[in-house]
Amino acid sequence: MRSLCFVTGGSGFVGRHLLPRLAARHRLRLLVRPGQTPTGAGPDHERIEGRLDDPAALARGVAGADVVVHLAALVSFRREDHAAMFAVNADATAALAAAARTAGVRRFLHCSTISAVAYRDRPEPVDERAPYNFAPLQIGYCDSKFAAEARVLAEVERGLDAVIVNPPSMYGAGDRRKGDGSLLTAVLRGELRFAPPGGINVAAVDDVCAGMLAALDRGRRGERYLLGGENLTGRELLERVARIVGGRAPRRIAPAFAVRAAAAALALKERLAGSRPPLTSEILRLAPRFLWCTSDKAARELGWRAGPVDAGIEAAWRELRDDGVDRGDSVPPLAPRGH
Repeated sequence: MRSLCFVTGGSGFVGRHLLPRLAARHRLRLLVRPGQTPTGAGPDHERIEGRLDDPAALARGVAGADVVVHLAALVSFRREDHAAMFAVNADATAALAAAARTAGVRRFLHCSTISAVAYRDRPEPVDERAPYNFAPLQIGYCDSKFAAEARVLAEVERGLDAVIVNPPSMYGAGDRRKGDGSLLTAVLRGELRFAPPGGINVAAVDDVCAGMLAALDRGRRGERYLLGGENLTGRELLERVARIVGGRAPRRIAPAFAVRAAAAALALKERLAGSRPPLTSEILRLAPRFLWCTSDKAARELGWRAGPVDAGIEAAWRELRDDGVDRGDSVPPLAPRGH
């Protein structure tokens, strides 16, 4: 009989792409909310209905499991969600890791983020050893995910065999945050006047999923692995998107000092009137920074390296087109990729 894998967050963006890969090697048990039907799990998966803050559901999930893959997280850049993110991303992760250790789970994979590592003010990449420096920015998502890693490592000290992966911003089919009204459609419609002054690491979600499986198989206990793709400036990313979707990238880059001033002004406004995504003061505080990383450790120890992000952007754009999203007039079909 194949081993049993308990997965949280399987109905999310990464889960959509990772579940079929996990189902090819494990029996799946999924933590789901009532009414949810994760894509790609196959017809024979077991359902545990509940939430991450339900200790009984977590205990049922880990009972008899050989592997736990923890994908679930609350992602928000609103100051109003800080407490909720610490409850979900840090406290619930701690409870799940403790339950997995108590149940004798053989391997625990925690999906973190490069936003729990470090940033730079200059265009230079960081690696797994970089000290965490997001705290002064007061961004709840970064702080709560860094806290979650500490909770997992505390259980490692108590005997849990856990490994941490840190993906970057990912592109691929199925990401609601990159749907209509997102970066892709903004570039398509020429709505952006300025490119952000910083940079970001981006990868195709399918490449990241392959890295997660490699970490499950070959990652060292208690280690973290950055599963980065390409390091691009904000302008380079927008130009890459424009080339794929047929839109127009902005030619000008917003001055960093102006973005920082706008972030401070918006933060004051949010204290009075609340945050209004997608543009929040936390997003603006990140915009002048470089969230670049190197994945040399993953290449060396896992035998993994990501390809260009283009495949992920193309998949996201293809799904948007299938959903009828365009610039308001006819858009030529996406040209097939050459070999």
